[in-house]
This record gives sequence, structure tokens and C-alpha cells, in this order.
Amino acid sequence: MTVQESQMRRRAVKETASKQTEGEAAPPEAAHDSKSKGKGTAGPNWLVRNSSKYAFMLVVALSFVTRYWKIWDPAQVVFDEVHFGKFASYYLRRQYYFDVHPPLAKMVVALGGWLVGYDGHFLFDKIGMDYMSNGVPYIMMRSWVALFGFVLSPLVYMIMAESGYSVAASLLAAVLVTFDNALVTQGRLILLDNIMIFFMLAAIYAYVRFFKLRYRAFGTQWWSWLLSTGFMLGCAMSCKLVGVLTMGVIGCAVLFDLWRIIDIRRGTTVKLCIQHFMARAFALIAVPLIVYLGFFYVHFAVLTRTGPGDAYHTANFQMQLIDNPMTKSSFDVHFGDEIAFRHRDTGVYLDSNPGRYPLRYADQRVSSQGQQVTGAKKLSDNGYWRIKPVNNAEAYAQFIARRQSGEELSKEEMAKWVVHHTDLVQLEHVATNTNLRTHDVASPMTATNMEFTTLPLNNTANVDDTIWQIKIDGAKSNSTKLQTSASFIRVVSHKHGVAMWTHSKPLPDWGHKHQEINGNKKPEDKSTLWTVPKIRGRTATAEELEEMKKKVVGMGFMAKFIELQGLMIRHNNALTTVHPFQSTPITWPLLLRGISFWTDKDSRRQIYLLGNPVGWWTANCALLLYGMLVVALAVLERRNAPVVDSIVHRHMLRSTGFLAAAWIWHYAPFFLMGRSLFLHHYLPASIFAYMVTAAVYQFASVIDYQRFALKHWYGRARAVVPSPVAAVAFVGLVCVQVACFLYFAPLTYGTAGLSPDEVNSRRWLSSYDLHFQK
Repeated sequence: MTVQESQMRRRAVKETASKQTEGEAAPPEAAHDSKSKGKGTAGPNWLVRNSSKYAFMLVVALSFVTRYWKIWDPAQVVFDEVHFGKFASYYLRRQYYFDVHPPLAKMVVALGGWLVGYDGHFLFDKIGMDYMSNGVPYIMMRSWVALFGFVLSPLVYMIMAESGYSVAASLLAAVLVTFDNALVTQGRLILLDNIMIFFMLAAIYAYVRFFKLRYRAFGTQWWSWLLSTGFMLGCAMSCKLVGVLTMGVIGCAVLFDLWRIIDIRRGTTVKLCIQHFMARAFALIAVPLIVYLGFFYVHFAVLTRTGPGDAYHTANFQMQLIDNPMTKSSFDVHFGDEIAFRHRDTGVYLDSNPGRYPLRYADQRVSSQGQQVTGAKKLSDNGYWRIKPVNNAEAYAQFIARRQSGEELSKEEMAKWVVHHTDLVQLEHVATNTNLRTHDVASPMTATNMEFTTLPLNNTANVDDTIWQIKIDGAKSNSTKLQTSASFIRVVSHKHGVAMWTHSKPLPDWGHKHQEINGNKKPEDKSTLWTVPKIRGRTATAEELEEMKKKVVGMGFMAKFIELQGLMIRHNNALTTVHPFQSTPITWPLLLRGISFWTDKDSRRQIYLLGNPVGWWTANCALLLYGMLVVALAVLERRNAPVVDSIVHRHMLRSTGFLAAAWIWHYAPFFLMGRSLFLHHYLPASIFAYMVTAAVYQFASVIDYQRFALKHWYGRARAVVPSPVAAVAFVGLVCVQVACFLYFAPLTYGTAGLSPDEVNSRRWLSSYDLHFQK
């Protein structure tokens, strides 16, 4: 035998072992040797042969019960249903809204409402609002979303079985997921995470099926599962941006696969290598992007009417929406007009009143005791400002006198007095006849910013403090006109360089709970943008309305898409406001705290998002043990002292390694994120941690992998449990998981009012901030 023939024979043996380990084994009947020395359940009787099907049906039944148990209770808005129920209503109203997440999961929720005839009349404004009295088909909407949570456990079983694990290991992973309190809580409400996780797991399942067909490349099934993987990846990304993490997992697996394919010893030509690369690039990069774009196309096609999300966008974007104010009241602003200013982000109006700032603030800083300038939620007479030019005072006086006399001026004459980009102006508060001013005094609540107040018209000593420059966002030249509704502007102090700014924290009682207005020393910040929503006394004629509609410039899909993506990323990164139930990634696997979803004081009931403590802590141990096993096996292999069968070793490194990599990919990136984070961000990773737990169980209990491995989740099994000890371990893990689930079930379902002693008995850690402890 030649060296080349010897190498080819060894490679064929390895490939056969690989096929058997990773699901490409011959049919069990052909491969099974009745004289096998492996220990297991007695004889391949009908129960053993069909055990995988029975196990799968058991998982389906248990998952259905845990997700749909009393799904009608509570009949109130719970946690983030306040957001995602609202967004579903906007879809049904076809009103445009803005959110930091892609649209698919929210469209799925809306589809559930549409299927039962819901018209979107309820806006889920507040946690605790009653569904029944408002006529909301919440049971059907929750049931629709719960469908995605219900199928997670069966999907986990299918992934494990298709990956070559035993019936026991596959069932163990699925049962752990079925009886996880956090996954159940999240999976039975009108929330997005379980919809996203469904597509994540579906992508993993499709890729496993594709990988098993690697020796039948470019066939119909090969292409079907490859394209299915790409489609599911696109759907996961279209639910939440973190869905892209699943693409990272599969991307690493694809690189490993391609690295094996390009090995010249496998006999692959350069042309064939390129074909493999191009097929994967198209299916796993191009297809997900096409799917992602497609759902945004549907998003824009459905949301055609003006809505609460308009203000986040540019004027041109807003004017594409039906009934948008910009297409009805977009006028040129002229000097002498009495205008209102509205903050783009918070929606408050620039307001002033005769009240004065207090001499001393709570921190003992001294104010100017000037007239208050604040941000009011509603527009009143105190919210109008006359815009005046700094230059051409004499000509302006003549112009304003003619306007006030009622003389009808020509369009040409009026055009001379339109306010333009970079114009220097003064803003006179109409109600008090004072000019808007900023000066070198710290603002009431933001000591680093400058106080805003007003100055009497006859005060000429500090006139420089009252001069402002109008800067129109996106203006291409100084000829750009200031228009109501259509222009986003910054009002910048000509002397001090600070921009007019506000934030959402209200002032104390002396400020009437209005928002603070001050001078931001970062004038180009996006939060310093304002609009001019109204000119007092100005309404559009029918002729002007027609002319405004004609001026609307069409905006293509890609332009809308790019603008929205930028807004989503920027606002997602800006979610840094401290939340009472936020947590850090390092605390998630340890389950140091949960999230309060809902409480009812009268019945002392609560829903508290908390994983199954026993399950999560066991999974942590399994992950640690797996890491130690990988290191130990690597060291022993280097010393030529293998202690496990080569097939077992290969399965541990490749199949279980893929699951462990999925856990890392869905967990580690959160350490790099600066936004506020919550326990539910760990849920995808927790599922993979459970799968690693089951894989470690199999490694510890099964010696003859080929005898216990499943080829397909619906296929026949040759053995179920390898030994009585393994059976006891399986039953013990399952019983403890179920018992812990039931113990915390009152917090999961919110269906039983607990006494203070019962609540405190469930505070296994002092950081569990449960309600009704007393």
C-alpha cells in the first residue's frame, strides 16, 4: 500500500466516524450490532425505538401547558406591553412611530391583533391599565405571541437530536428550557424577545441540518437548508439588532467548515472551493440583508399616516406622511412674526412668565433672580416670541408699522424679511415685553450650563446677551429659509456660543414642574434642535395648501431606510438613563436580581422576571466543567494519553463547542455595550447554557456515543439511558428543575397572593427586590 493510499484510507475512516458522530450515521438497524457490549436499556423494543417521538410529544405538551397556563391573568398591561402593545396599535392605525428595534417582531404582534379584528383603539399608555374595560382582545394577542415561546422547547429538542445527542440529553435540554421561569414569563406576554429567540433557534436548527448534508453539497436539500438558515437569520435581525449575534455564531461555524473544504488533501478544486464560498456568502450574508430590507419596506408601506414618530425625522421624511402638519402649515417665518419654539426631543414649548428664579437653590448656589424661562408641555400665551432683526432697525420699524396697520404687502416685499440660516436675531417675549437672554450664571439644575432669563427692552447695557443666531440643521447655504414645522433649528448665543437646550427632568415647585431651559456648551449636539410649530394668527389658505403639497420632494425607500437606521443606532446608544431594575452582564448568569413586571396591591400579587435559580446555577457549573474538560482533553492529547474515544472527543469539541460558542456570542458582546441593560438580554444565552448542560450530562454518562446518538429528532433510537446511575442523575436534574419552577411559579404567573413570609422565603438572595415583603 502506498503512502498516498494509506492517507486516503485513514481520511475515509475519520470521515465515517465524523458522519456517525454528527448525525450522518447509517440507519440504526444497519449499524447496530446485537452483540454490542455497551450497556443500556434492554432490547430494541418498540418503546425504545420510538422513544424520541414520545419524548418530543412530551416536550410539546409540557411547553404548551407552561406557556398557556392562565394566560388571561392578569387582565392588565404588564411591563413592556406598554410599549409593544402600543406599537401594534400604531400598525393597525397605520400611524408612523419610532422605535430603536427593527419592525418584524412588532409586526408579528400587530398581525395577531389584526387576525382577531382588533382596530388599534387602545394605546397601552400605562402599566396596570385594564384590558377588559377597554375592549382589548389581549388573550388572543398574548396567545399569538406565546406561540413563539411555546415552540422554543421543541426546537431545543430538535437541535440536540439533530446534533447527534441521545434521547436523554435532548430531552433534558428541552425540559430545562420548558421549566425556566424567566423564559415562561417572557414568553406569555405581549413582548418581543421570544419571537426573536424563535428565529435565532430556527436559524441554528436549519444550519445543523445544512451541515449534516455537507457530503451531498449543492443538492436540493442542501440548498433548502442553507437558504432557510439565511432567511431565519434575517428574521432574527429584523426583530432586534442583537439578532445579528446569531449570525456571528453561524459565521464562525461557516469559516471552520470552509477551512476544512479548502484542504487540498480532501481533493477539492479551487473552482469548487469558490462555489462553496459564494453559495454561503449569498445565503448567509445577502439573503439576511434582503430579508432585513424587505421587512423595513413593509414597515414603511404600512405606516403611511402621520404619528408620534414624525418628530424624530427630517422635514422631508415627515412630509411623506399623510396628514403631516408640515404639508399643511409650512410657512416662511418673517421678522416681526410671533412664533412658538418646540423642543424636538422632549416636545416642550419655550415659555416664560413673570415669576423669578429663587435667590438660592437647594444646593445653596445663588441665582440671578431673573425672570424664569422654562419648557412648558402646553402652548399658551406665555409661549410666543416676536423674532426681530439685529440689523436694519429703521427699515424694520417701517416694515412692522405697515404690517400692524393692516396694509397688504406684496410677496416680493414680504420675501425681503424672511428669516434665513445664520441670521442674527432678538427674541422678544410678547407677554412680558422682555428679550430672551443668557449670561454667565449657572442654570438652576445643570451647574455646567448657562442660565436663561429675560432682559427689559430698555436695558442696553447687556444687549449682547440678547443676540441669537438662527442655525438651520442641514442648511446648505445662508439663503435657506426658516419655515414653520419643516425646519429644525438651533438657537445659539452670538456672544457666548451656547445653544438653547432642555432635558426631561422637571424643575421644583417654584418652576411649576416645567422643564429647565439653559445654554448647552455643546451647541452641535442633536438634543439642541428645536422647531417653530406655529406663527400666531397664521393659517393656510386653500391655495397655499395645494402649493405646499406640490413642494413635497419624493423620498425613496433607501433614503428612508438609511435615515431610520442612523436614528435607531443613535437612540439605542443613548439609552443610558438609570432604570431601577437594570443590571450588568456580569450578574446575569449568577441571577443576582430580576425585574419587577407588574404588581397589584389589593391582591398582593406580582410578576417578577427571574430565571430558575437551580437551572441557571447548574448551567454555570456545566459551562465551567466543559471549559475544564476541553483544556484537560487537549493536554492529554498533547501527551498522547487519550482517555476518551476519538468519536466522543470529536463530538465534545465540535458539537458541544458550537453550543458553547453560541452561549459566548450571545452573552459576551453585552459587556461592550454602553446602554442600559436588563436580565432579559441574557435569555438567548441561557438557552444555549442549558444545551451545554445536557451535553455535559451525556459526556459524563454515555460511553458508546454511536449507540445512543440520534440521527434525526423523529428517527428511531437504539437505547435511551446507559445506566441506572445516569437514569437517577437525569431524574434528579429534572425533578429539581421542576420543583424550583413550581416554587417560584407565583412570581412567574402572578396568580397567587403570597404572605410576607412566603415572599421572603423566595428571596434566596438579598438582591431579589420583591414586593410585599412586609
